[in-house]
Amino acid sequence: MDKMFTKSYVKIDRPPIELKHKTIPEVLKYFSETKGDGESIIFVTTDGGRNVVTWSELYQKSCKVAKSLINLGIRKQEIIAINLRCCPEWLYATFGAIMAGAIPVSITFTYTDGNDLIAMMGKLEKCSLLVLDPGLESINWDILRRLLDEYKADGKVRSKKMPYLRHLLCVAFDREPDASNVKDFRDLLDDYHPDIELPDIDSSEICGLFQTSGSIGVPKLVAQVHLSTMKLAESHAFDIIEDKYILFNDQHFNWGGGYPFSVLTGQTRVTLSEFCDPPKDRISFMIEVIERERCSMVFALPSLMQELIKRQDNLPDDWPVEAILTAGQPLTSRLATCVGKACKHLLCLYGGTETFGVTEAKITNPDDFHEFGCGKAVNVPGLEVKIVNENGEIVPVNHRGEMYVRSEIMFKEYFHDPEKTKAVKTPDGWYKTDDIGRMTEHGQFFVEGRKSNMIITGGLNVAPEILENVMKTFPGIDLVVTVPVPDDVYYQVLCACVIRKPGFTVTETDIQTYCREYHADKPGLFTVLPKFYMFFEKFPETRSGKTYRKELERLALERFGPSEDVSKLKIF
Repeated sequence: MDKMFTKSYVKIDRPPIELKHKTIPEVLKYFSETKGDGESIIFVTTDGGRNVVTWSELYQKSCKVAKSLINLGIRKQEIIAINLRCCPEWLYATFGAIMAGAIPVSITFTYTDGNDLIAMMGKLEKCSLLVLDPGLESINWDILRRLLDEYKADGKVRSKKMPYLRHLLCVAFDREPDASNVKDFRDLLDDYHPDIELPDIDSSEICGLFQTSGSIGVPKLVAQVHLSTMKLAESHAFDIIEDKYILFNDQHFNWGGGYPFSVLTGQTRVTLSEFCDPPKDRISFMIEVIERERCSMVFALPSLMQELIKRQDNLPDDWPVEAILTAGQPLTSRLATCVGKACKHLLCLYGGTETFGVTEAKITNPDDFHEFGCGKAVNVPGLEVKIVNENGEIVPVNHRGEMYVRSEIMFKEYFHDPEKTKAVKTPDGWYKTDDIGRMTEHGQFFVEGRKSNMIITGGLNVAPEILENVMKTFPGIDLVVTVPVPDDVYYQVLCACVIRKPGFTVTETDIQTYCREYHADKPGLFTVLPKFYMFFEKFPETRSGKTYRKELERLALERFGPSEDVSKLKIF
C-alpha cells in the first residue's frame, strides 16, 4: 500500500550507491573491455549510410585525442569549446578532452558579427581551444575568421577579441578554400604519443559544462562533476537508462536531452548524422530508421510525438518501439495518447540540466493520465523533493508552491557565476527549480508552470501555464501560450498566442465567450482573461525544441505594446 502524505515533502530512503566507476574515463574503459566491437553509437544518413562507432573505438580514439591535446599544450581544467554537428568527431573531442583532464563545453553562435561568440568566450575565460566545423554554407567559419587576427596550419591562432584562445581544430573543412591554413582534427587521431601518460582524474573535478536551454534568457553554464554523473549512470534509478533498450535519439549532442549519456550506461544509440543532405520528410525518415534499426526506445519531443500519434494506424505491424521517453516540458493528455500502436508505454521524465532526473511517470493507459502529471520521485538514494511557499516553508499536499530539490546527483555550480549560483542554491543545499508544482497525498507530482513566467496584472499574479491549460479545453484550440504585454494601468496584460486545430475557424470572440461562460467562476484557475490574441500556424522554437516564449513576447509587444517599448526589448 502506498504511503500517504500530509506534507509536500518526500525523501528516497535507499542505501548509498556502491559505484563501480567514479569517473567517465573509467566507465569508458570498462565498456571498451566488456563490449569491445559492439555498437555504441550508430550514425545514419539519408543516402542509406550507416557509420558505427564501437565501444572499443570510442575509448581508443578518445585516448588518442587526449594525448594529442596534451601534446598541444592543453592543461588540466582548461576549457575546450566544441561547435560541431552530430558526428563521431564530436564524441572523440568531448571524451578526449575529459581524458586529458580538460573541461569540454558545446557552444553555438549565430550573430554574424560574432558578438555572442565573444561574450561566451569571455564567460568561459580559460577556453584555450575551439573545435569547429564550417557550418551550413560556411556560416560558422565566416564568423570566426573575421574574429581571428591569425590562424596557422599547425592549429595556432591569435585573437585580440578572444585573447585566451590559442588553438583551432577543424572538422569537414575539405571544401573550404583556405582549408590548408587550418589544422584538421583528424590529425589528432593519426598522431602517436606513446610517451604521454594520461592524467589521473579526481571524481570531484568538473567533467563538462552544459548550457541551459535559454528559453527565458541568456543560457547559463551548468557545471557537472564526475562523481554525480556516475552516481546517476550507475544508480539504476531509471528504467530508461537500462542497456536492454536500443535508443533512438535525433537530438543534438550539445543539448542536455541529446547528450550521449548512453555511452555511460551501456546502451546502443541510433542518431542522425548531420553531415548529409537533410531528409525531404524528416518524420518519415525517422520512422524508417527506427523500424530498420529495431529501436525499442525513442526519445521524442512533442513535435515527433504528435506526428507518431497522427501516423499510428500506418505504423508497421512489427513496430519495435516499447517505450517513448519525453522530457523538457510538462506532458499533456493529448500527447499521452501516443500509448497504443506507437509505444507500449510512455516515460515522462521531469528534471533539468541542474538536477538530472527528479521524477518519472510511466504511462501505460492514456485514460489514467492527469494533465501535467510527472510521476513520483525517482529512486535515487537520498533524493529529496518538496513544495514550498514564498517563505520557504513546506506546504500541505495538494497546495501549489515552488519545487525544491536536494540530491547527490545535482550540479556543482553555474560556471564563473557565483551570484546566480547563490540565487538558486540555499546554504543547506536545496536547489530552487523555479517550477510551480504540487504534490498529492500519494506522492504524485504535478508541474504546472514557471515562477519566472508569472505575469503581474492589476496586482494579481497569473501563472500563464494554468490559464493555457484551461483555454486548451476549447474544442478548436490545439496549442496556446500566454505572454505579457506592457500596460499603463495594469502593468501587464495578457496576450494569448493560439494555434487552431485543423479544420477549425476559431475566432477571438469565440475564445472570449467560452472562457467567460465556462471557466471564469472556477477558483484556482485564473482571474483575468487575455486582452489580445494572435493566431499562428507554428510557434517559434529554441534550439532544444521548446516553445520560444521570449520571441512570442517580442511579437506581442511589437503588435500591441506602446511603440516606445518595442525598441527597448532585447531578445536573447
